[in-house]
Amino acid sequence: MEGEGVQPLDENLENGSRPRFKWKKTLRLVVSGIKGAGMLLCLIYVCLQLSSSPAKDPPIQRLRAPVTRCENERLFIRFNKNEYQTMEVQNNSVVISCDGLYLIYLKASFFQKVMIDLHFRKDKTPISIPMLNNSQTVVFTVVASLAYKDKVYLTVNAPGTLCENLQINDGELIVVQLTPSRYCAPEGSYHSTVNQVPL
Repeated sequence: MEGEGVQPLDENLENGSRPRFKWKKTLRLVVSGIKGAGMLLCLIYVCLQLSSSPAKDPPIQRLRAPVTRCENERLFIRFNKNEYQTMEVQNNSVVISCDGLYLIYLKASFFQKVMIDLHFRKDKTPISIPMLNNSQTVVFTVVASLAYKDKVYLTVNAPGTLCENLQINDGELIVVQLTPSRYCAPEGSYHSTVNQVPL
């Protein structure tokens, strides 16, 4: 009775180990296949990253332009395109093509008393620029959040003087983007008439 329900040790090992061994072999093949596919995907990803050209950040938007006269109730922005001017001027408006924070600086002297408003977004109330020296001098700086399609322009009102008769001395407008942009319009999005300066 001692050995009645007990199988010999060698027979027990052979019967129990063969199905387990097949299962482990199949599992190893599946895991190896998954690892191989993962390595292949990683290799494809690295190759695609190396082959694609790195994203080039758009240049910082900037403009420095003399303000020389009044035209159609706006201060005339004399625009000379060069390698340092990355913004466009249309109808005496600085066209914003990249989202971000911008520094807007205006300085000018007038021979008459004037009131100047800074406009930069359609359907928004303009900023009334404080004047110095008996309302004949302006030195103004503001930082504004601007977006694609905004336009910066300056309207002027001189009580008792026509816009075309205003005399401006030493006027200058500077607009500089302070933060890198997450969105910029494609270059050349604004192809309208740019201010033409007579020589």
